[in-house]
Amino acid sequence: MHPTARQRHILDLLEEVGELSVQEVCRGFSLSPATVRRDFSTLSRQGRVLKSWGGIRSAAAVGYARNEMLPSFLRNTKNPEAKEAIAREAASLVADGDVVAVDGGTTTLRLARYLANRPVRIVTNSILIAHRIEALRSGAGGAEIFLTGGLVYPSSGLLVGPQAVANLQQYHSNWAFLSAGGLDAGGATNTNQLVVECERAMIQNCRHAVLLADRTKWKCRDMVRLCSWQELDILVTDAEPESPPPGPRVLVAGAP
Repeated sequence: MHPTARQRHILDLLEEVGELSVQEVCRGFSLSPATVRRDFSTLSRQGRVLKSWGGIRSAAAVGYARNEMLPSFLRNTKNPEAKEAIAREAASLVADGDVVAVDGGTTTLRLARYLANRPVRIVTNSILIAHRIEALRSGAGGAEIFLTGGLVYPSSGLLVGPQAVANLQQYHSNWAFLSAGGLDAGGATNTNQLVVECERAMIQNCRHAVLLADRTKWKCRDMVRLCSWQELDILVTDAEPESPPPGPRVLVAGAP
């Protein structure tokens, strides 16, 4: 396997688990310790990972907690294959030159690899998404990033509050890619009022509102109503819903 492709696989795995040892990568990819150490050193020099004792850590973990653990929402890696497929399907909707608003979340974070080297403009209140795009961008022709200001919501990497909302209201986008904590008969819900206020600002200023949610979100209900089904244009998911939601077009990732 070419070193670039091999390092891409290492980064993909690191995104899921947050930290990797030399031994883990040797076992997972049938590589020699010398090869793995060279890959770790290359990724570290590029600023894409942090070296740790006997391994590497995700660079996105820097500064979010005193104990240097990954933010809590990144440690939750349920259904990773489905989330990857959903992100890939959602990114295929974007045309070169589009303005794209991206909400923070484990699925929306995966959009970064599909948009980083596209000639698009990305508006986000997620420090992690901005960092991920910057790390993946390989040249000047890639995505431009517009990061809001605001209060850093603990253990999330999200910028929220009045300043974040005001900044989001200044940008009009072709697409708004949104995450949610749960889906029910009324639409989408999420965990926190401050987070939802930013998501609402994205919905109000976009041409097409797209919700990314895997099957684990169905029949769940979080504290705050994010939006009704009628406010969404597209739902990208990994399984056909039992009852089609009234409003958005449903795209099932991986379906023919």
